[in-house]
Amino acid sequence: MSISSVSGFLGAMGVANAPAARQEKPTSALDGDLDEIRQKGLSAWAHEQQMEKLKERLRAEILSDRKLTEGDVAAMTPESRTSVEDEIARLIEQRLQQAMEAKVQNAAEQGKTQGVVLDISV
Repeated sequence: MSISSVSGFLGAMGVANAPAARQEKPTSALDGDLDEIRQKGLSAWAHEQQMEKLKERLRAEILSDRKLTEGDVAAMTPESRTSVEDEIARLIEQRLQQAMEAKVQNAAEQGKTQGVVLDISV
């Protein structure tokens, strides 16, 4: 198969433009990520990114459980908002701790050693 037929096939499959479609961040944000990766190391940076996404998901779950939206929180009085934010932070920390303990327990049951480091600060 020639290169032109491969590129035609990829174009028809929507694959030829996939890298361009996947790029969501502007170049300056990518440069910032690269600088952060160089500073922290790829593993630490990836772990931090996973933790941030997990915290976002947990926050959304907690707000949903309380039948609140981000808009509701933003519209609260400063005192109420501080109270709610503190409670959310406490619950996120608690859920992350439970997840870490479950991960360690599961590893122990399987006879594996598991190094777990979680940054649970919010």
